[in-house]
Amino acid sequence: MAPESKDNLLLKKTLTYANGYRELGMFKDALEELSQLTEALANRIETLQMRLAILIDAKDWAPATCTAQELVIREPSDPGHLVNLAFATRRSQTMDEAQAILTDAAKRFPKVAIVQYNLGCYACQKQAFESAKVFLAKAFSIDPTFLDTAKSDEDLRSLNDWLKSLEIA
Repeated sequence: MAPESKDNLLLKKTLTYANGYRELGMFKDALEELSQLTEALANRIETLQMRLAILIDAKDWAPATCTAQELVIREPSDPGHLVNLAFATRRSQTMDEAQAILTDAAKRFPKVAIVQYNLGCYACQKQAFESAKVFLAKAFSIDPTFLDTAKSDEDLRSLNDWLKSLEIA
């Protein structure tokens, strides 16, 4: 087994430190840690993912949206990037724009529960309760663990009685 490259070791250390700062709520320090990387390392997927996690935790929505867009461009086959883009877009722009992102994601990734789940959340927030139930039921059929998540999700509070009545076989 070949030893890890100096760059990979530096990246691991930097991401570990940045994540530590993020977990402590020291978002400026976390971003400062990432800013010390070379351009090549700063543009790696794992660095962009850490930057996005920091920006989301810091509720810095406009830069989070830009970072999520970059991840979608770089890895269009990862539905998680689209979910993160919608999450940030909902907060930096509008729920309708976020919903459009997820609607496209649902066409491309129809069997990804988190996409259906988030569409259900958005529909519920827009008081389209029957539509929300359809999206959520699809999410639960793909991944039953989302039912437990839904029961404590603030976005779905209006559907609490319905959620409590469900049992996944």
